[in-house]
Amino acid sequence: MLDKNDLLNRIIQVKNLKEKCFKYLEESSSELLTQKIIFSIAKLSSEKMGPIKLAAISENIFGISDKSKQDLIRLTIEKSLSKCGIVEKLRYASNDVRYILTAYRFQKVKEIDSFRGDRIESLDTFDIPKSSWPIQDEFFKLISKKFGYTETLKKINFDFDQGSLPQGKYEDLIRQYSENLSQIQNKLNLKFKELQELVN
Repeated sequence: MLDKNDLLNRIIQVKNLKEKCFKYLEESSSELLTQKIIFSIAKLSSEKMGPIKLAAISENIFGISDKSKQDLIRLTIEKSLSKCGIVEKLRYASNDVRYILTAYRFQKVKEIDSFRGDRIESLDTFDIPKSSWPIQDEFFKLISKKFGYTETLKKINFDFDQGSLPQGKYEDLIRQYSENLSQIQNKLNLKFKELQELVN
């Protein structure tokens, strides 16, 4: 089973894709089954916080999950999306196969042969919408608490500047809420530093 750190790593990394694979993410492919599968897996894995079965993908795309639709999705994944490294197939048991995106941020690259050796040129980038990233609830709770403490400190400073808060009470409140804010920020830095930079 995938753990939360694996999901976080998939969000943080940027995966290089050759032009022939990056096309699956472009606007021109929005009506193709390949892109529908990518966005369906992203949406469902965000809700479930883990890999998705074919039946769920089929239900999401077609509204039904019969075998013919599942086979169509499976073949599309195997022939294109898995070969390109966009979707990963995970086998939990002989009859339990699930799928998940390898990353949520992609970069189109072109390989260039030169006399100095092969190099890669970056052409374009694409991020799956952040609303479909499988982000742990803990991250959102910490961000909410950070916002709450920041706003509380602003209010305390405002009240003190207006003369409605005595000096001693002001200092106690500033110390207390600053410590709380510092603890929250330390937790965010420890567990979600890179994600916080991406989301902000």
